[in-house]
Amino acid sequence: MNERMKEIEKRLAEIKEEVDKPEADLDALQEESRKLADEYDELKKKAETAEKRQAILDAAMREGRVTRRFSGGEERGERTFAVDTPEYRVAWLKNLQGKPLNAEERTAITASAAIPTQTMNMIVGRLDLNPLLNAIDISYIPSNISFPVEGTVNDASWVAMGTAAIDSADTLTSVTLSAYKLIKTVEITADVEAMAIDAFENWLVARLANKIDVALDKAILSGTGSSQATGIATTIATESGTFTKAGMTLKDLMKIIATLPTKYARNASFVMSRTVFYNEVMGMTTTTGDKVVVADMQAPGKFNILGYPVIIDDNATIDATDNVFFGDLKEYKLNFAKAPEVARDTSVGFRSGSTVYRAMALADGKLVDKNAVVRFERASA
Repeated sequence: MNERMKEIEKRLAEIKEEVDKPEADLDALQEESRKLADEYDELKKKAETAEKRQAILDAAMREGRVTRRFSGGEERGERTFAVDTPEYRVAWLKNLQGKPLNAEERTAITASAAIPTQTMNMIVGRLDLNPLLNAIDISYIPSNISFPVEGTVNDASWVAMGTAAIDSADTLTSVTLSAYKLIKTVEITADVEAMAIDAFENWLVARLANKIDVALDKAILSGTGSSQATGIATTIATESGTFTKAGMTLKDLMKIIATLPTKYARNASFVMSRTVFYNEVMGMTTTTGDKVVVADMQAPGKFNILGYPVIIDDNATIDATDNVFFGDLKEYKLNFAKAPEVARDTSVGFRSGSTVYRAMALADGKLVDKNAVVRFERASA
């Protein structure tokens, strides 16, 4: 991946020189440059995702390694139960199902409640499938963290030779992320004990991780900030503008794009509900008859609006009012102070013989730069 990114950087540098040549095919170079830039951005996103997963695995490896000594017959020595081993995964899942464990499995589970590597990969993979979560900046730092934010920042100034520069009065503020509980419980009958290990793991991830995914998605856009993440709409309490009540127009779309400061435009994306996108934007054309929406050739299920990616998310409709967000979503920071963990309790369902499973994480998120995203509401009249 890194080699390909270096190749793209080298080729973009070559194109920068080729455009100045008299015989240069500017249209072809422009198209090649656009495709390379898109490919580079996609590789960069994959690299960031890989780093996040590795951070989780490294933390799990530090906390989840258990060693048990044993002896007998010809087999003597130490056996290690690490969270990335098949033995630990089976023991952890059997324990959640309520199945009997042997002595070694009981020792491993008692010493570490960490989620097995394979199961954690499945959970993180579910989160990565959410376009909004994939677009923001997610970290896994086990503490409250602060992000520096530019306040007043002056431009660089030209200084004559031999003249001393004068310090400018720049200011910095910070945004702090705390650790709020995010919990989802699911009750299931005793039949879960009869499920095969793989089937149980798939069920567990689907039922619990998906619900965490939904809660995070909603909080990113409209979280209140009270015992939960602060949503973009909450940070931008006063909307940047409105769009036509009867249906978004091309003029509305141009106004949304023009409102975002230029420095945030390169990584900008749209976020809107399915209704707004398919009913009002999908068929829109420019004054010259060109389509505003174009399918991504590398991923036909994805769309671009005038070259900007669009994330279709029904949580963009807040309190029955349609919103359209546009900006650099990487300026929204979400931190897991504690990665998702799973626990089991049979006492709640004693009468029915059922079992309750709970997924819990500690997380918080905020838009650290409120200028990076603009928010437009549907006009009330």
